[in-house]
Amino acid sequence: MGEEPVRASWAEALLSFIQRYPGVHLREIRRRLGIPIGTLDYHLYRMGREGLVTIQFQGGYKCCFPAVVPEIGGPIPEVDRKLLALLRLPAPRGIVLYLYLQGPTGPAELGSTLGTTGSNLSYYLHKLEEAKVLTREGQGTQRVVRLLDSKQVHRLLLQFPPLPETVVDRFLRFWSELHP
Repeated sequence: MGEEPVRASWAEALLSFIQRYPGVHLREIRRRLGIPIGTLDYHLYRMGREGLVTIQFQGGYKCCFPAVVPEIGGPIPEVDRKLLALLRLPAPRGIVLYLYLQGPTGPAELGSTLGTTGSNLSYYLHKLEEAKVLTREGQGTQRVVRLLDSKQVHRLLLQFPPLPETVVDRFLRFWSELHP
């Protein structure tokens, strides 16, 4: 094994990652950057004290945001933070992207296309509805799900791209398709 990088390079890598992927969850940072949890906590605490990052809980996850985004001249608005935190999770991201690309869709088609269970889909639809990202309209077989503000989704996806898929992500997806 190689030597642990010096603290300054951990901090630089961490800040750069949070600036590129605001709303990223603590566990995902640890997984992607390989920073030991104690080191990660230390740097996040220090950067928070210095006013470089903010940490907030969203949906049971500790999410990290840059305190200021130069392109917008300030912090990310709260409504955008909620959506960004959800877009960092695979299931909500899949739901939002599908609705963005395909338009209003029935829950059955959405679940089937995304390959998720009804209860999992319902859970994330509820979370996205609470965050005012989408709405469910109609009843029974006439029910459809639609985005409330596709322009917000478009803007955030362009400004803050999703995390790239890793080799492990691809393997797990492949494995789950082989063993449903």
